[in-house]
Amino acid sequence: MDANALKHLRSLLHPYSLLYVEDNEGLNAQATIMFKKLFDTFYSALDGEEGLKLFEKHRPEIVITDITMPKMDGLSMVAAILKIEPETKIIVTTAYDEISFLHRSIQLGVFDYLKKPLKIDEILVTLERCVKVLDEALHQKLFNANLHTIFNYQNNLLLLLHNRSVVMANHPCLDFFGVTTIEELKKKFATFEQLLLKHNGFLYNHDEIEWFDEISTHIGRLFNTKIASTDNVSHHFILSFQTIPEKEGYSVLSFNDVTELGLLKLYDPNALEHERLIKDENMVRGLLEMALRSGAKIKVHNFYKGLTITNDGLIISVEEQKASLKTPYIQLKAIQLAEMFYLTSDLFPLTIEAKGIKRIDFDNQTVQFINYTLVQTSPIRRDAIRVVPDAAMQVTILYEGRKFGSDLKISDVSIKGMRIQLSLLPSGFTVNKSVILDMVITNELRPVIINTPAVVFRIAEVNHRFEVVFIYDLHAQGKKTLIDYVSKRQLVLIREFKGLQL
Repeated sequence: MDANALKHLRSLLHPYSLLYVEDNEGLNAQATIMFKKLFDTFYSALDGEEGLKLFEKHRPEIVITDITMPKMDGLSMVAAILKIEPETKIIVTTAYDEISFLHRSIQLGVFDYLKKPLKIDEILVTLERCVKVLDEALHQKLFNANLHTIFNYQNNLLLLLHNRSVVMANHPCLDFFGVTTIEELKKKFATFEQLLLKHNGFLYNHDEIEWFDEISTHIGRLFNTKIASTDNVSHHFILSFQTIPEKEGYSVLSFNDVTELGLLKLYDPNALEHERLIKDENMVRGLLEMALRSGAKIKVHNFYKGLTITNDGLIISVEEQKASLKTPYIQLKAIQLAEMFYLTSDLFPLTIEAKGIKRIDFDNQTVQFINYTLVQTSPIRRDAIRVVPDAAMQVTILYEGRKFGSDLKISDVSIKGMRIQLSLLPSGFTVNKSVILDMVITNELRPVIINTPAVVFRIAEVNHRFEVVFIYDLHAQGKKTLIDYVSKRQLVLIREFKGLQL
């Protein structure tokens, strides 16, 4: 058995116990060795009568049994077990091809029917399916049992969480987020901090707090939150967080919609004005027309591996469904690579983000675009220059005495922070946790090590990997080394980008 597959399946089977019933002593002994590697709690019997006694005493969630056995055959034992506990998942095994056995198993409601000789991969797949069904049944029971006792309003958006992962949600919640399945909601919830909109006095991610840490350390407290629906309308919710007694790791989130009370403007009228500007496409078009009529120069911004590409631009046409911009060849090349760009000007109250590139004319140095909107925050306002590092740069994360250096990728680095992608997060790894970063930089063919304390600033899930932003405060030689590296890396990226223009 593959070690990683064994470890993964064992973690899934950890909450459950297995009863294995097989009269062949040799096969029973061999299977026992394997099943003990998978289950923390395991029982075995050599006949149906002994198996039934063990089940009555221990009530395991999963049973694997042979059919033809002395004293009591397997199917008779199965019928007795299912009368005691109908939710038990039973897997029947047999060396015979008798169709009557299969029919009888189906009538009894067994989970699966496997033909001997048993194959390990078939057993593993069957057990994994079995765990999925058991988990879903548990989540449903927990959700139903706690739904009415914890919350008073049936129209609330309700989510059952296991640690930070969504396992159940009610229909109003699915409808609000514009999804139909839990799997779709999980993808949205992985970056839930981005859904919590900035609003004065409300709960959202910022430098001082991480939203989930805040609610989980203040259980029972009510929080004001602002979240946009699928049609981009801001809703005011009262968020409540409750843990489930005697079920470690399980909790329930409730969002009570109080938008109709019209209280958002009392907390932060400026935020509502910003939202109005962003949503008003006609207003953005008006800004572009103002730039066109005044002939004002504007700045066009793009990024290439962190390298800032900025040039002057001129709006040359604005129509109902499209606009055109004139800008130098190098900027057009950056727009072609990124398929979007940013516009800034003293005339604009906020940055304009332009997408929907329809046509780039390199000969006339123009680009036509159809989507444009105001954005409150923009990457052009970075505190420090961030660059994508070269392949030689390496980093090791030291967290609670353990090293993590494999299966990670540095997305970008600056003199103030580093963004890293990991396939798995260490246990207990959350925002504001302290770590040590060991960076290895090759300068003039000689490796240089920068060792610095750092803090986890943000965690998000991107393309089935975890993206973690670390921030640090470098001093003396370490700061000088990283400044030199970022500067030289910029020069390399400039040459690389110019090469793409050929």
